[in-house]
Amino acid sequence: MKISQEIVQGFHRKTAQELFNYVWELLDKTERTEKENRIMIHAAHASLFHWLQVGDAENEFIGEWQISRVYSTLNKGESALYHAKISLEVCENNKFTGFNPACAYEALARAHWVLKDRENASNFLRKSVEESKKITDEEEKKLIDGDIENLSTLVNRD
Repeated sequence: MKISQEIVQGFHRKTAQELFNYVWELLDKTERTEKENRIMIHAAHASLFHWLQVGDAENEFIGEWQISRVYSTLNKGESALYHAKISLEVCENNKFTGFNPACAYEALARAHWVLKDRENASNFLRKSVEESKKITDEEEKKLIDGDIENLSTLVNRD
């Protein structure tokens, strides 16, 4: 029995979406077990894997960005930085403006903050703020402004 390409693509898309949402459920928890932390890492990578099968450049960007956020949350700065750089590279290669690069710069700032590199954290945070000025969608603007405010508090506290 041969499975149609449409079914396979639907499987990848649905799995990518569900894993992405599951990662956010774990990120939103105030306390996670070590096992949940490992599951969160694997789920974020698995989500991106499935997006790479059926998604577009924006899905790739979002997947890399989410992986970076997971690693930053877990204080794994080198891994966070690696994926944040890829997220920005995807933005640059696809000439994205506004929300996506603002998020990529925020991810870079967050990764540098985790690595205790306050100078680069501040520089990328400023780039995120500048790029966020190009955002016209109110919901996107609210999302990135919240992340910027949260990270600004951390960076300026140190």
